[in-house]
Amino acid sequence: MKRQKQDYYYWEAKKKGYRSRAAFKLLQMNRAFKLIKQGSWVLDLGAAPGGWSQVAVDLGANVVAVDVNFMKPIEGVTFIQGDITKEETIEKIREVRDYYDTVICDASPKITGKWTIDHLLSVDLAKAAFNIAKQFLKQNGNFVVKIFQGEEIQRLFNEFKPHFRFKKFHSPKASRKRSAEVYFIGKGFKKI
Repeated sequence: MKRQKQDYYYWEAKKKGYRSRAAFKLLQMNRAFKLIKQGSWVLDLGAAPGGWSQVAVDLGANVVAVDVNFMKPIEGVTFIQGDITKEETIEKIREVRDYYDTVICDASPKITGKWTIDHLLSVDLAKAAFNIAKQFLKQNGNFVVKIFQGEEIQRLFNEFKPHFRFKKFHSPKASRKRSAEVYFIGKGFKKI
């Protein structure tokens, strides 16, 4: 709680009506990499509480948000409650739309406090998000996913990179200094 009281982005999110400080991470990445355009379709995985969905709507996108937890409605967002590792959730996504311009995922595993375990859980989540991206991304689409740094990060990068014209790890300014999170950004998706 003390950390939140001293957190610039926490207070900015409250002031601007965003549901989480994470909204500023997506805003900053979009400014730098032009991931979401007016009129595009965005699939937001691990969406609750909805900060990234709010940003995507503000940027003029049509949003389908997915989370295992309930998310309060947001105007302009279709919400699917489900686990992104389960086939029935993938089918629900397909019922809304067959393809998306951008797939974003700020999902975080339940933190254990053990660095290696948390890293491996985040890698599993990133792979699940990528599995969905491979099925739903349009040719030349964009993909953003959070990963905790650790020993498997380069292997994961090597798995993702053949599928994108542009690819890099990025840490937005709004990420906390002590955070182990980093974002994989892929642009120009190629179906292989």
